[in-house]
Amino acid sequence: EFTGMLVEALATSRASSMDPFALHSALIQTHPHLDTKYNKKQWLKVIPAVLEAGRVRCGMFEKVHSSGTNGEKQARWFYLSEKDEDRERAGLLEELMPKQKRTETKKFKKYYYKPLNKISRWESEDAI
Repeated sequence: EFTGMLVEALATSRASSMDPFALHSALIQTHPHLDTKYNKKQWLKVIPAVLEAGRVRCGMFEKVHSSGTNGEKQARWFYLSEKDEDRERAGLLEELMPKQKRTETKKFKKYYYKPLNKISRWESEDAI
């Protein structure tokens, strides 16, 4: 049942991929009764575990690793309807999913860059 809720959140989202924090917010917004089952910290452990189980089982979820400090928590997940075991659900959600989700967000990109060393003075060619 919870897997279905995650599929619904990922498939109907305008974003082509979501991190566990965004998934938690979407789930609590659409299913407020879930907020009483676990606290947020527990949900942020359960959500990635369920997504990973779906990825291993049939490949219906995939993740894009982040280049941030804690890549696993910041990994973004997306739903692949063509690999969903429940063909009826997949067919229905393919009709509801926003068309042509961007495939670029399903690829790893480096968003975080190492800070530059502190510059103590301007180079002479940079002077005006």
